[in-house]
Amino acid sequence: MLTKTASELQRNISSIYELCASTGEPVYITHNGEANLVVMDARTFEERDTLQRAVYEREIRLQQSIMRGWQQAQEGRLKPLSQVREERG
Repeated sequence: MLTKTASELQRNISSIYELCASTGEPVYITHNGEANLVVMDARTFEERDTLQRAVYEREIRLQQSIMRGWQQAQEGRLKPLSQVREERG
């Protein structure tokens, strides 16, 4: 975890910008010893945000599939695996 103080941010924002851009990692800015701000390169943020959205959407689709299967089981609409294999040849 990269950490800088608020004073360092005020004095030398360009070096923190370069650090974010070169490492692709967020930089935690502390004030009075506690992290209270995170600075990140915009390109890296967009990449992470896109990935996070894709993972979330996949999880939603998976949950929906599980719920459909559960509903089908409750309705008695399941077939044994051997029967499915037989039908597919």
